[in-house]
Amino acid sequence: MKTPTIFFKQNLFAFLTLISIVWIPCTTFGIEPIGTIGQPIPEQHAFLNNGTILRVVPTHIQVIDANTGTVMDEFGKRTYISHVKFNPRMTHLAILNYFRDTSTTSVNIWDIEARQLISQREIESHIFEDDISFSPTQPIIAIDIAREIHLWNWQNGETIGKLIRENMPSDRAMVFSKDVRHLIVAANNSKIELWNIETRSFEAHFEGVNVSSAEELIISPDGATIAMYTLNSGSFYAWNFNAQQMLWRKGGGTGHVVAIAFSSDSRHLYVANRTSSLQGNGKGGWEGWDDQVRVWDVKSGQLVDTFGSEFRSLQSMTLSPDGKTAILHYQDAVVLWDVEKRKQLKVWTDYISGWENALTPDGRSLVSVSRNSIKAWDISSQQMRLFTSAENSLFREFAISPDGRKLAVGRDPWIEVRDLQTGNVVTQFRYGYGHSDVAFSSTGKWVAVNGTRQVRLYNVNNPAEIQHVSTGDAPNVNLGSHFIFSENDEYLAATTQIYKNHKWEYWVLLWKREGDTFRFQYAWQVPELSSDSHSRPTFASNEDGSTVLAVNSDNAIQIWRLDPKQPQLLMSSNRGLYLHFSPDGQHLFTEQDDKLQIWDWQADTPIDHPTISEYFDLSQNGAVLASFDETGQVHIWDATKLLPFQPQPTAVEPKNKHFVTFGQIKRNQLLQNFPNPFNPETWIPFRLVNESDVTIRIYTPAGKLVRSLSPGIMSAGDYSLQSQAIHWDGRNDNGESVSSGVYLYTINAGDFSATRKMLIQK
Repeated sequence: MKTPTIFFKQNLFAFLTLISIVWIPCTTFGIEPIGTIGQPIPEQHAFLNNGTILRVVPTHIQVIDANTGTVMDEFGKRTYISHVKFNPRMTHLAILNYFRDTSTTSVNIWDIEARQLISQREIESHIFEDDISFSPTQPIIAIDIAREIHLWNWQNGETIGKLIRENMPSDRAMVFSKDVRHLIVAANNSKIELWNIETRSFEAHFEGVNVSSAEELIISPDGATIAMYTLNSGSFYAWNFNAQQMLWRKGGGTGHVVAIAFSSDSRHLYVANRTSSLQGNGKGGWEGWDDQVRVWDVKSGQLVDTFGSEFRSLQSMTLSPDGKTAILHYQDAVVLWDVEKRKQLKVWTDYISGWENALTPDGRSLVSVSRNSIKAWDISSQQMRLFTSAENSLFREFAISPDGRKLAVGRDPWIEVRDLQTGNVVTQFRYGYGHSDVAFSSTGKWVAVNGTRQVRLYNVNNPAEIQHVSTGDAPNVNLGSHFIFSENDEYLAATTQIYKNHKWEYWVLLWKREGDTFRFQYAWQVPELSSDSHSRPTFASNEDGSTVLAVNSDNAIQIWRLDPKQPQLLMSSNRGLYLHFSPDGQHLFTEQDDKLQIWDWQADTPIDHPTISEYFDLSQNGAVLASFDETGQVHIWDATKLLPFQPQPTAVEPKNKHFVTFGQIKRNQLLQNFPNPFNPETWIPFRLVNESDVTIRIYTPAGKLVRSLSPGIMSAGDYSLQSQAIHWDGRNDNGESVSSGVYLYTINAGDFSATRKMLIQK
């Protein structure tokens, strides 16, 4: 690897850049996010007696106006690993904050109405919400600690005692009886147990099946019935508390149970189910959806009602005290549901719920895709502007078009191209079923997906035109492959892995475009590739005009120059995840130890910048950087203020944390021609600050004029795409094809002049 000293000698610009870093004013590092996208991710909900809603978010507790969704108050503090438990009357709650460094849990009891912390206890164990149960009428809680159930008066801080017996099973769910004389315990791989609180002794087993992985245990308001469901199954049960006998058991064919609740009159049991399995119906949709709430008659065990909204992936259900309203919490939406009228009262979707999130190349929007929905936010206004449901199907991988207007997304059996303003499908390609990476070409002409041991390229404007790109003698692409195009589609690269000689091998495959055909160039082996979908390879232009490719392995980032016959390793270093180059290709943005890292990779030098945690994306134009915060919201940063000088095109300028301009060119530039080397044609890109009379002249190394290209007066702007750049057909002013070799090309635009080299290779 080249040392910084060699880079200084070869490139004065790199040296000046390092000098500028030293003299950056300290105030540069005091920046704040210029916007925040989405609301905090909701985790739990509960109805308060005054008609408001209590919402648990990752960092604290919110009090929500049920009519407007407005946050009325906030309280409590949650750590990174934290659980919340409500008492039955919704007067108090416990926040269980776990600290890894000390392996202790801080149990914090809060008065909900007063918003005050009234009691606290440190426990040397990891306590989950299922490990704690509130008494319905007294200030007593039961806490499961290392196969012992401890009783604690949280009002005066006194320890009442503990319930223990030899070989007590683990993994319990607990609930107090209505009169608080007993504690009912559902222990793993055992029968339900009845414990006397006063004597702290075991009394009896409930008759019925053994409990397996009890998830939740509840008691009816009249104290006559207990109900339970088990983890990751569709099984749920009802017992007569006084007789200690099982009334009935249900399960199978109803999906996973995610929540249960008794009606206020104790006559009905509400059971919320989530889809447990799906299968394709052969018509582009799925069968087996079961995201519903079922209402069961407690005495007879008969199904009496079913309800639910159009959303999918039900996470939980909360019933209001009067039973008239429910909160249905789905992966992508929270629905306030009128149980009696069977309709939605309110829907909240403004939170990041996707498993894939990305900025559009122009930095104007943030897109989030989950299995069930597509969401998009306008960055300048920070408002959610698109919500599209997958309906009776599932979304898969996606890619955003270079102009930021379209989204290519997998939705079996199709790859759909959707309008990012409306969410409507504008075209689609028949793909089949199953996983595939999806990549838009940099010109927006093709969409790449995985084929049968090859790359399949669909023409966006002509869906019937499919190009099957083989790998020659190199390893084939597979379901874990990632695809990426270089600028102006000069190259297509893919990663792949094969199992050979009892070990995995990891490869990068490279194709070069000739006209509209991608021809295989070569493949090379690299260290173990990262499995993170955000850590796909990424292209950039080197300062000498060559194309480089950054590849992320689990141990290092490697940067390769793509020479005609084989790649040349320029750098290998431990830099982290999420690879993005700045628009000029000089800086590499990565994440290391959950923090943003920026490197002048050619000088192997870190850039000082403000600390930003959970960075995950940089817009292609270098304008905007996105990072997650601890609430699950996305912070938007002006990326240009993180570098020692403004990249081109520059980021939007924040004003009152809003964007006011995009893509403003700050300096004239002559960019490297593409492709380079070329035969017989190439394109010459550039950028203009002001309207100018432009002339491009091409010379031999001896200074003889070969060709003069005069497009005339051109407006200020970015002319870096193929459709905008100046085209040269490889001929001189007499119309004759020029010979192979090095040529110089010069731009003259007003007072601006610059020269670069190009290579014709025949």
